[in-house]
Amino acid sequence: MSKILLPTLDYPPRTGGVARYLSAIKDTLGDDIEVLFFEDVPGRFSMLRTLLQRSGTVEQVWTSHILPIGTMLWLISLVRKIRYSVILHGMDFDLARRSAWKRWLSKRVFKKAEHVFSNTSALAEEIEEFSGRKPVVIYPCIGDAFVEASSIVRRENHDGIRLLTVARLVERKGHMDVLRIVNLMPELHYTIVGDGVMRKEMQEYIDQNDLADRVEILRSVPDRKLPSIYSKSDIFVMPTHKSNTDREGFGIVYLEAQLFGTPVIAVSHPGVDEAVIDGVGGILLADKEGLESAIKKLASDDTLRSEMGVRAQKFVKERFTRDKQFSIFKEYV
Repeated sequence: MSKILLPTLDYPPRTGGVARYLSAIKDTLGDDIEVLFFEDVPGRFSMLRTLLQRSGTVEQVWTSHILPIGTMLWLISLVRKIRYSVILHGMDFDLARRSAWKRWLSKRVFKKAEHVFSNTSALAEEIEEFSGRKPVVIYPCIGDAFVEASSIVRRENHDGIRLLTVARLVERKGHMDVLRIVNLMPELHYTIVGDGVMRKEMQEYIDQNDLADRVEILRSVPDRKLPSIYSKSDIFVMPTHKSNTDREGFGIVYLEAQLFGTPVIAVSHPGVDEAVIDGVGGILLADKEGLESAIKKLASDDTLRSEMGVRAQKFVKERFTRDKQFSIFKEYV
């Protein structure tokens, strides 16, 4: 019998930081954890019935969704003894505070949870202020295959400066800000990996400004090909900003780029400043207004990029491998 049930709405083959995080938990705990992936979100009563049945066959239940799965677990705890814990990431926590009713529910879920886990120290502080619970911080980690590839893949020499962004094509990721700078600096080449609602607008900008020979959008790239793309790039740049419905709570791609010796340019947000240390593996900006000068600084200094790349790789390997972070979960099984 598995010791832990992990019901979730995010798990591979779905992509994204939460799915990767939960997959890494499974890789770490193995048979001690059983994943219950709701690929198609069921109705509330159906979900409650399933959780009632399945939670009785395990010792604990962990979930990364305080609403609605955490709510269901709290309701079950009112009628039956159950040990449940909550794993929090930034957007999930934001959604859980969107209304007075959700805040009321979330506080009750927190209160009865056996453990609360957070993916950054910044988020842990927000959770503690909101609920009075002090979370255990376990950072996102780099996948084992990426760590292995970083010891094999070698950086390549090429003409010009190659920028890279790996992210969903949504406004808050800052692709358009980078494109405007690329349009002003003919020595820059720009690779964009990802797809999303901004693709049409971005393609129109590329076409209107005759940038097709210097900008490429790769809509679908399997993980196994990303190491080569990272290692061919000179600067990873993703100047995110917070939207009304989403924020960058950490940014695993910042770690992936640094792992392959690619210095990073990012805008400082709580959590992002834990993945990128200014002056170590890249440049952390106060806001996007400093983006152009930061790109010019790194683009014009081969030595600085090389030194930052070495420090960046060391920083990631020392702190963000699965062995370093996710072994902490074993203490709570």
